[in-house]
Amino acid sequence: EGLAVRRACYGVLRFIMESGAKGCEVVVSGKLRGQRAKSMKFVDGLMIHSGDPVNYYVDTAVRHVLLRQGVLGIKV
Repeated sequence: EGLAVRRACYGVLRFIMESGAKGCEVVVSGKLRGQRAKSMKFVDGLMIHSGDPVNYYVDTAVRHVLLRQGVLGIKV
């Protein structure tokens, strides 16, 4: 049995912030609980979302995780 989604995301968020980041956002989407797909967003610190500075200040990564009930998308 694995870890709960919310607990895992907060652990990742804490690790990123302790590594020296100014801010972080983790988005997990897919079938988290039950058949209906949901999206959960976890934010800490200061994040910029718009404008040209996003291109050279913000690092993003997207991964897809195959689980038994379907695919989870994780965006950091």
